[in-house]
Amino acid sequence: MKTSEMLEIERALHAIELILDGRYGDHEFAPWSGPTNLGELPAPAKETAIRRVEEANNASRERSAIHFCLTSSAMLLKVTQRLMHEPAYLSPKDRAQRLRLLVDEIRAAAGAAYRAALILVGEDPSLPWRIDGEIPTA
Repeated sequence: MKTSEMLEIERALHAIELILDGRYGDHEFAPWSGPTNLGELPAPAKETAIRRVEEANNASRERSAIHFCLTSSAMLLKVTQRLMHEPAYLSPKDRAQRLRLLVDEIRAAAGAAYRAALILVGEDPSLPWRIDGEIPTA
C-alpha cells in the first residue's frame, strides 16, 4: 500500500477522533426530562410542551446515532490500518489468530453501526441481533 494512502487513512481517523472528542460528548445523549406540570397546562400549551420533549428526544437519538456511526467508522479505519501493515511473515497459527482478532474488531464496528440504526428507530439497542439483519420489534 502506498504511503499516501496510509496517510489519508490516518488523517480520516484523526478527523473522526477530533469530532468524537469535541462535539459529541456523553452529556449530549441524555433525552430531555425533568419535572413538569403538564397536567395543569391548557391543551395548546400541553401539546407544545409534549412536541418540544419529542423533538429533544429525537435530536438526542440522532446525536447518539452520529456518535455510534463515527465510532464504527473509526474502528473500521483502525482495522484497515492493521490490514495494510501485515507482517512480512506469520506462521499459520499466528496468521489465524491475527485474522480472528481482525474479524472480532470488524464485528464490534458492525455492532456500533447496528446500535446507531436501532437508536434511530427508537428500538432498545440491548436487544439481541437478528441474523437476517432485520431490526427487532418489541
